[in-house]
Amino acid sequence: MKSFLFCAALMMPGALCGQVSPEIVITEIFADPSPPVGLPDAEFVEVMNRGTVPVNLSGWTIYEGSSRTFPAMTLLPGEFLIICANSDTALFSPYGKVAGVSSFSLTNSGEKIAIRNSLGQAVDSLFYSDEWFGNSFKKDGGWSLERIDADFTCHDDDNWMPAVNLSGGTPGSLNSVAATFTDLTPPVLWRAYCPDSLSVMLVFSEPVDPNGVGDVQNYSLSGGLQIQQPGFWDASNTRILLLLSTPVQPQQVYSVKVKNLTDCAGNEAIHPMPVLFGLPDLDDIRSVVINEILFDPFSGGYDFVELFYNGNRIVDLSELKIASYDYTSGEMKSLQPLTEESFLMLPGDYVVLTEQPGIVSLNYRSSYPYGFIAMNTLSSMNVDEGHVAIIHDSSVVDGFRYSDDLHFELLNSTDGVSLEKIHPSRISSDPTAWHSCSPSAGFATPGLRNSVYSDTPGNHREVSVQPEIFSPDNDGFDDLITFSLSNNKPGTIGNITFYNTSGQIIYTHRYNQLLASADAFTWNGINDQGSIATPGIYVAVLEVFTLDGKVDYYKMPFVLARRE
Repeated sequence: MKSFLFCAALMMPGALCGQVSPEIVITEIFADPSPPVGLPDAEFVEVMNRGTVPVNLSGWTIYEGSSRTFPAMTLLPGEFLIICANSDTALFSPYGKVAGVSSFSLTNSGEKIAIRNSLGQAVDSLFYSDEWFGNSFKKDGGWSLERIDADFTCHDDDNWMPAVNLSGGTPGSLNSVAATFTDLTPPVLWRAYCPDSLSVMLVFSEPVDPNGVGDVQNYSLSGGLQIQQPGFWDASNTRILLLLSTPVQPQQVYSVKVKNLTDCAGNEAIHPMPVLFGLPDLDDIRSVVINEILFDPFSGGYDFVELFYNGNRIVDLSELKIASYDYTSGEMKSLQPLTEESFLMLPGDYVVLTEQPGIVSLNYRSSYPYGFIAMNTLSSMNVDEGHVAIIHDSSVVDGFRYSDDLHFELLNSTDGVSLEKIHPSRISSDPTAWHSCSPSAGFATPGLRNSVYSDTPGNHREVSVQPEIFSPDNDGFDDLITFSLSNNKPGTIGNITFYNTSGQIIYTHRYNQLLASADAFTWNGINDQGSIATPGIYVAVLEVFTLDGKVDYYKMPFVLARRE
């Protein structure tokens, strides 16, 4: 097992694990200089002396994948230093004081940067990300990321934003976004999981201050679990590992609460929802189903795939992968893991896969920050049709052949509108199991129950209709009518036909659908001519037959209404 980073007693308040109180702070990052906007086509990191005394940088290093030693120099109070490759010092010397180091290279998408003093202590460090650009075009290159408040030494992603200076950045001078920053957002205990039966990992939304992390009284576990030792798992300070003296039992769900833990700014950690965990069970992994998909997002938006766990145990999504799937040839493309780290799903859980959880949460009502996985890349989805699949050990757990033809026909535009499954237990390959999300629900419901959700009635009749009066105007209220069949024998096939009061056929669903023991047909009010059916009384005729030749017919009247 990986060793703890027990450092809480050695550190100054507000510092990251292994740090001293920061006087030298990172203030600007230029990781993607191409295409140039106004600055040289070369990478740099800027630091500032925010203290009141000069700092001798002899023996100091910068870490950006590997450690590079600074040249001997002194940084005066309020002075900036541009750190770049030795070969680029002449490019940046007109902007101010420059420190050249060997083989300087930053990744565009983000990585860890650390400034260490001559004793090897991390004076300032952070994990930057291109997500800090948000939805700005500046993410494409030529613009730096600037720290808003150099005196706010707690690390907070919101304390960074793209430069607004028309040159693309401000190396060697006060940042163009400089302002006072205040952190009022508490760290959230997002989730928990078990690396093994004798440990629990707690995952927080932001770094937790070391004070109190080592106190077992600040954690409460259900089920009689006893904590032996808590501590940070890594230098990000977002993960706390609890070593247990009593083991977690299989097929049992536990909960965890924390208290007296804060972020660097003093905001106390919260967990407004019960944080549940347990040992995962691979036997039920195939109960993870695709439940919602957005493949044609708004301009500037991002695709997402929502999963639902329809089982009754605990599963780990790190066992699954997602792929674009060629329905005709059977070839899987863009195969990638859902997550490298354990991510548990309990019965009834939703999980949203997307490249930009923050942007998706801004566009729609959602469960964010709970139940979101930030994917490095999401399998490429076409805006008109395609096939996405969830894979376990090279076999398809669930797949959906999506198409814009499945959207509600009378929508003016399907941009930014998701397709939702009417009920998670419906077969994904059934086109009638899907419908456009209602505008009243915001056109998508990532991480929440679908707006078109319809449960199969649990009565004793073999067939039923719900509701008996429906209005297919896509207002989110009774837009669909569902004809349910229960107690079907294995091998039962079903079709459905709708008639008006004159006996004319207005819609036929003849897919010879193989029915589950409890199954359903859903209609959205669109007739065979592709237009909305007129208001009135109709009769649905269900044709149900089995392979032994038995055929049953059920007539079910219903009303199509139109709301004024």
